[in-house]
Amino acid sequence: MGARVARKITATALRGNLKKSLKAAKGTKVVLIENRRQPAKYLVDKDYFDGLMRERESIAATLEILADQELTARLMDLAKSIDADVKTSRLMTLEEVFSR
Repeated sequence: MGARVARKITATALRGNLKKSLKAAKGTKVVLIENRRQPAKYLVDKDYFDGLMRERESIAATLEILADQELTARLMDLAKSIDADVKTSRLMTLEEVFSR
């Protein structure tokens, strides 16, 4: 999800070209808005931003799990047993489970 700056404009130019700037902030393209009196801001596409937030939440949840060493060890052991079950064909497909 690599963003790139599509346009760099001043806050004054944004006010005068809002429609054009909104169109430029599409997908992973962002608009950098610079202002002498305030820190720079980005104008971003809502779907792109929502995707970044979902990804952030997922990463935070993964880090939370990994921070719990006991849980991580149990999950790693479970993964090994699942791998072994796959190799020896001890797992059933969903079709096999629900066709019984």
